Amino acid sequence: MKLEEMPSKDLLALHNRIADKPAGPKTFATRAKLVARIDRVAADKNIDLASFGQPKKPKATAQRVEPKADVAETPEATEKKSRGLGVGALARAILMDPAGHPHTLIAEMVNAQIEGAAATGKSVRWYANDMRKKGVEVPPRQKHHPADMNEQQSTEALSTVWVVEPARPDG
Repeated sequence: MKLEEMPSKDLLALHNRIADKPAGPKTFATRAKLVARIDRVAADKNIDLASFGQPKKPKATAQRVEPKADVAETPEATEKKSRGLGVGALARAILMDPAGHPHTLIAEMVNAQIEGAAATGKSVRWYANDMRKKGVEVPPRQKHHPADMNEQQSTEALSTVWVVEPARPDG
């Protein structure tokens, strides 16, 4: 029996069967500590783990004499449905473009190419972050500095700025 290949739930059940004091699911900080504890308890009690706790072979059930129903599946039901729209794959491909399009522009490009897509700048940013976590070097995005903007771009950027009068000092 290879303990490293067993699911954690089964390891915990095995531990509780052979140990004097049962443990809960949060008793062991790591899976390795649980496996080490099982090995130590088995060695202390001279338990052979290779034969201990082997799953019992299921008994064969009797065959049904009559089929449940004659159901003919439609061809549409047997076809495997596609998992998604492909938004992530397209966004990742565009993110790898060395032109470094801004995230909101990439989202608009994805939404234009895929019917029913609802990509946002934040979702594209998530894809870029996910790729970086996995070790993929994503080209840097374009950043517009206010000094590099033309008059129209500057007007659009400043349209959200509000002028606030300073507070009067009490006195």
